[in-house]
Amino acid sequence: MSKTEENIRSACRLLLDKGVGTVVVTFGSKGSFYMNYEESGWVQALGVDTIDTTGAGDSFNGALVVGLCREESLRSSIDFATKVAEHAVTRMGAQLLILDSILK
Repeated sequence: MSKTEENIRSACRLLLDKGVGTVVVTFGSKGSFYMNYEESGWVQALGVDTIDTTGAGDSFNGALVVGLCREESLRSSIDFATKVAEHAVTRMGAQLLILDSILK
């Protein structure tokens, strides 16, 4: 485990110890890391041609909530959020047109 990964895990554990139920940390084109008391892991970004990152975080967070409200697993919800955020960065501005293929 690299020093960076060790630091990320330590920071997440600190938040969990303070009562946060689940921590999700995003790293843009490098993907995201999630941790709670039952599971942890990395979700790789799929890799797209980025045009504008405006709204990527909001898109990720909104889609994450949608996945969780659908009672999908945490991992599936993060996978969905990753797809939505990656779609968001492929166009200029924060206006997002979500493709039906992403929502399925």
